[in-house]
Amino acid sequence: MHELSVARSVLDIALETARRGGARRVTRIGLRLGTLSGVDQDALDLAFEVARQGTPADAADLRVEAVPLRCHCASCDLDFDVDDRHGVAICPGCGQPSGDIRAGLELEVSYIEVM
Repeated sequence: MHELSVARSVLDIALETARRGGARRVTRIGLRLGTLSGVDQDALDLAFEVARQGTPADAADLRVEAVPLRCHCASCDLDFDVDDRHGVAICPGCGQPSGDIRAGLELEVSYIEVM
């Protein structure tokens, strides 16, 4: 379950940021999670619950923003969202396949709330 290592990394980032800012507690962490990031959100939520115990973030909420897969078609210069969970990107404008991914790979901390 690599989601536990992801949860620990997210916590490390939040706790270090809080420490540098002189905060005592982390209350909320925002995370942008792309469709093709390879992270299962349910498993991440569970891993975060375990990883946060005994830390200054032990009551923190993890807020996940799901980022859809978005591709670009060079043939017709169109950006489009891809609904296929396997990442098969066919341009709805011209029907050409696209491998030009513009969004959907994200795994990034977007904000940290502290007190």
